[in-house]
Amino acid sequence: MLTPHEDVVSRAQELSELDTLLGVAASGAAQCAVLEGPHGIGKTALCEAFAARHPELAVRRAEASAWEHGLRGGILAQLGVLPAYSADAGPTEDSWGRDTDQPSWLPAGRAALEALSRLAANGPALVVLDAIEHADTLSLEALAYAVRRVHDPLVVLATHGPAGRLPGSPAAAFADAARARRIVLDPLAPEALRELAAARAKVDLTPEATQALWRVSRGNPALALEALANGAESIGAEGLAAHGPRAVVPSVAARAAAALARLPPGARALVEAVSVLGGTPTGAVAAQLAGLPEGNAEALLAAADAAWSAGLLECRTVAGTLQLTIRDPLLRDAVEEALGPAERAALHTRAAELAGSTRDRLRHLVAAAVMPDDGLAAEADRLAAEEAGEGDWSAVADALVAASQLHVDPALREDRLLRAAEAMVGAGDLPSATPLARRVESLPQSAARDAVLAYYAIHKGHARRAGALLARAWETRPPLGSTDLAARIAQYRVLDSLAEWDIPALLDWTETAVRLAGPDSTAGVEARAMLGLGLGSAGRLAEARAAYEELAATPTLGARDQRLHLGRGWLALGVDELDEARLELRAAITSARSPGSLRITLWAYAWLARAEFSVGRWDEALAAARTGITLNAPVGMDLLAPILHFTAAQIHALRGDSAEAAEQSRLAQPGPEAYPVMHLAGALAAAAVAESLGDYAGVLRAFEPIVRMDRSRGIDAPGFWPWQDVYANALVMTGRIDDADAFLRPLEAAARSAEHRSTIARLGYVRGRILGAQGSLDDAVACFEGALAALDGLPLPYNTARGRFAYGQTLRRFGRRRDATEVLAAARDAFAGVGAQVYVARCERELQAAGTGIFRTAPHYQRGQHQVGQYPAAQHPGAQYPGTQQPGAPHRGGHDPGAPHPAQAPETGSSSGPSVPAFTAQETAVARLVAAGLSNRDAARELFVSVKTVQYHLTRIYAKLGIGSRAELAAVYRPPADESSATNSS
Repeated sequence: MLTPHEDVVSRAQELSELDTLLGVAASGAAQCAVLEGPHGIGKTALCEAFAARHPELAVRRAEASAWEHGLRGGILAQLGVLPAYSADAGPTEDSWGRDTDQPSWLPAGRAALEALSRLAANGPALVVLDAIEHADTLSLEALAYAVRRVHDPLVVLATHGPAGRLPGSPAAAFADAARARRIVLDPLAPEALRELAAARAKVDLTPEATQALWRVSRGNPALALEALANGAESIGAEGLAAHGPRAVVPSVAARAAAALARLPPGARALVEAVSVLGGTPTGAVAAQLAGLPEGNAEALLAAADAAWSAGLLECRTVAGTLQLTIRDPLLRDAVEEALGPAERAALHTRAAELAGSTRDRLRHLVAAAVMPDDGLAAEADRLAAEEAGEGDWSAVADALVAASQLHVDPALREDRLLRAAEAMVGAGDLPSATPLARRVESLPQSAARDAVLAYYAIHKGHARRAGALLARAWETRPPLGSTDLAARIAQYRVLDSLAEWDIPALLDWTETAVRLAGPDSTAGVEARAMLGLGLGSAGRLAEARAAYEELAATPTLGARDQRLHLGRGWLALGVDELDEARLELRAAITSARSPGSLRITLWAYAWLARAEFSVGRWDEALAAARTGITLNAPVGMDLLAPILHFTAAQIHALRGDSAEAAEQSRLAQPGPEAYPVMHLAGALAAAAVAESLGDYAGVLRAFEPIVRMDRSRGIDAPGFWPWQDVYANALVMTGRIDDADAFLRPLEAAARSAEHRSTIARLGYVRGRILGAQGSLDDAVACFEGALAALDGLPLPYNTARGRFAYGQTLRRFGRRRDATEVLAAARDAFAGVGAQVYVARCERELQAAGTGIFRTAPHYQRGQHQVGQYPAAQHPGAQYPGTQQPGAPHRGGHDPGAPHPAQAPETGSSSGPSVPAFTAQETAVARLVAAGLSNRDAARELFVSVKTVQYHLTRIYAKLGIGSRAELAAVYRPPADESSATNSS
């Protein structure tokens, strides 16, 4: 039996949301959340897990049921909220009474308010309301009234299924009235199901078995557990671990059978026909297959209406055509599974006669076949060739799988199996390719076998294995055979070189692939789509553009133009053409209904997220990254996962959501055998999180694997992997000025040679920091101005803000406070514009430390009855270079000339107590950090001053407040809300 924590695998984000809700409630405002999802998705388990991880909560539970829906006050009674009644008469259905002058639920609402307030009066409390779609209306009205008025630490968690989302339903009205946060529980990804199987069924599923479990449960935990139990009983633990459950889940089969049994014969035949046809067939085609009277619209509508009423069919009319579908894929499988073998084969044979495309016709004929058929296999081969010409690899894979089953010749079956696996990888369908790859692994060694396994390994991110297999495939290819296999191996070497970011190798293998396959072949088109990217990365931009223009002119490009859009968009992103990048990358994203490759779509989402981030559209960037992550979850294309998670980690880090940033960074970290592009994205993610926390040593640690790489083959080419300025900046901030200088010099030369503006600017702001640390202010100013000028006209707001921030810090270090204030204010506004709250707070601390005005707003230090006032005109903090003394900053034992002298400073206090001196700007910054619990060393690192400077300011702070310890400072410090939030986000 699982503990509640184990029972909610892959629900860390939802538990984190509930923890946040509890934190808000702790301030004295009751909070409510509604967990939504179908039966079995884990709503109740999540509530129990939340309660288990917070044993300090006083918990009350109530569960609604359909047969008690009409019982007024039923949920309230379960919570112990009962109406007042006389000693000789118990409560009745109307015991709550009615007052014609007030809402009928008001007495119940007042009683609920009293009960909930009493529950949470002595500490945090939790109320769980399960299945509120079945709850009585009175209880929901009363609880909504109470939740909005409780001023104690109370969290109310309600759950409901799909019916609770219907507009106007009592459950939906309760959620709105209680201002509930809605949390939708999504299905579990295959890997999460694997964890669930290991924990609950004690079975370690293979990847093939995991996918089988996902197919029969669609990620529903309850159905997955039922399928595991049924599979263990029917095929045994070993068979279950190796192959997974094969049969429809019994409860789904029973639900389908019961619904079908209630239908009239015509309606049942219609539902069965739709299950065989699949997708969304027209009513006319489904009626023909079902054997309904031809041309009889009334008979079709009657059958469809009966099936709709039973919850089996969804019906809609589009452009005058009735369309039917079984929306739940599990239900569709159950309906088709219930057909006998002969009846199912007969229906598929008739469906092939009605098919409107060769692909659908072949699909039905294959489903109807019960033994090998060379004629049908040849037809499948022809279809595969046609679809390959269009670039629809999913259709190619389906046709080749069929051919591998239908050919009589074992050699042909083996060949089609190899090609089917390749096509599945090309389509991005790694889950389906995984079991085929295992079958391919068992075949005798050959160049074709090694090529397929290498292609699979590339997309799983297994660099060493892919490289070894490709090398052997190339060496053992038949010297006198067809060039098709050699061309495919060369094409896979192109992808391997791209993942290695080995640009010279990429260009060489592209030439080889195009020469062997022909420029207009599928392998040739795929290679040419990467040629422009390689040329651009090598600094040959004009040739890159010409290559893409030539590819765009290829006749009958078809769905293969998806590769062209991806390559063009990726190149445009790398050379600062952001508008073109976004347009091309969006064009590379295909819908589920369009032909094309999910593999290319996922790459497009990864780079579209980076493009949107670059132009400051962070909501759109996060949406693109999340969509890519969601699409990739069941696919498992590990090669690009770090890039998707990198964008998510960076945005969350800069917004101050450190927990989610850390989780995304964790997910971005690849294994030791990963490709360089995976290590680059993982390092950038980890560095973004560390930098947001001011942990520059952590930034350096994150980039250690990258520094050790051989970067001479293209990794440091300007524009494509912008890690260098982040690393060099961390070198400066940790006092390694000479190392930063040596690191930058060759990169600066390359950026100038390529005339790459954003790289010139990014490296330029670090060079400005170095010059500032070396004491060359005029040179530093010129460097910063040049960096900002390089960005002029480019839509790169975050890069511009970073440059200004570094510029302002350097000016403040040299005592140029007014100039620093102007530059830092511009940086703060730019950071605020993109939502980089961490840097907004840092800019504000810098502005405060600049001390260009006397600080006076609201008192925020208290001691007894007295308040010590400290009032910023520009409320914001600071930074200084490590190991340097800020000119104009307080010298050891001296006074800051830019701040008011204590003897001249205005005094402020409460009306009832004596006045006390105001703090200087730097005293304010030190007091805030030390009161928050930072050590002198940590505070010095945060403010970029020496430890002795912090000690000096603390001495003055203690004297002004009349205290003698850090504990006393923490006790009297009361920051205002805006300053507190800034501190927390830095």
